[in-house]
Amino acid sequence: MCGFIIQSTRANIPKGSVVSEMVNTKASTDIYRGLHYPASDIPKQARDMYLSNKIRVLYDREQDTSRLVCRTYDDAKTPLNLEHSYLRAMSPIHIRYLANMGVHASMSISLVVNQNLWGLVSCHNYGVGMRISLPLRELCRGLGDIASTNIEKLLFSSRIRVRRPLSNAAPKTSPFAYITSSSGDLLNMFGADFGFLVIRDEARTIGKLAEYNECIALLYYIRKRSFTNVFSSHAIEKDCPDFHYPRKLSILAGMLVVPLTLTGSEFLVFFRRARTKEIHWAGNPYQKMASSTASYLEPRSSFKRWTESVSGTSRPWTEDEGNSSSLLPSAIRQIANYLELNRRQS
Repeated sequence: MCGFIIQSTRANIPKGSVVSEMVNTKASTDIYRGLHYPASDIPKQARDMYLSNKIRVLYDREQDTSRLVCRTYDDAKTPLNLEHSYLRAMSPIHIRYLANMGVHASMSISLVVNQNLWGLVSCHNYGVGMRISLPLRELCRGLGDIASTNIEKLLFSSRIRVRRPLSNAAPKTSPFAYITSSSGDLLNMFGADFGFLVIRDEARTIGKLAEYNECIALLYYIRKRSFTNVFSSHAIEKDCPDFHYPRKLSILAGMLVVPLTLTGSEFLVFFRRARTKEIHWAGNPYQKMASSTASYLEPRSSFKRWTESVSGTSRPWTEDEGNSSSLLPSAIRQIANYLELNRRQS
């Protein structure tokens, strides 16, 4: 047997990864820790099922599925809702997926954080399945709920910690002075390398710039676009096709734009450097089994480690970083309003 903790990621990052693994080497020599899986391996309807039915058990994938027998023809017209049934059969696609992995039996425990599927504790058996009693299944459900609650607490405490600099904003200083004195905290809050604050046609740097020409070109582009909502990208040239630069961006790849006014003429922008990284996949995610009927319904046939080299992108911006950025305009407006009020009174 072997067990995995598979961390799902947010919807706009199309992959999940195996972050922990325990393996009985007598049953399998496959190692999946550190490997990534495309989001298409768990389609939306399956994700919804893992949310509502937190314990999924498959005793033997080779067993025939039992038929549902209706008492009358009229009863057959209304599909029976098996959403919360432990006895609900697995999808034929999922059965083929497990067969391609050589797995005969499985059980999964959903980890749900903020009402979203954060991950799965997935147990695989390569031999005859084990009967899992109802009390044991309920115990596993409880352990999954406890783990989910602790994950929520850790994420919440981390969010409070990185946002603490905003609560310490000194209203008696100018926005530029506040940004300068808090540059380290702000860059740490958003995991950025450097940035700019643009107010009243004046731009101040946040941190130490890496590439002056690329920064200036992007500043002109942001002013021209006049973003009125928070905008983030970890692949600028891909997400901003109307951005034209004589040479390809070589230093910068990610930016987070935080508008400070309704017109977008004043803004904060954080930049991230480009990086080249290798992603290790469990099989080639771009290759599917050939099928003459409906190839898009066929799972991948190979889970052999496949490495992809990705360049020209930065680390993606997280949902928490996007939410934190929405707090900055109010903090800066508070400082500006305080200074304007004092100027009028004097």
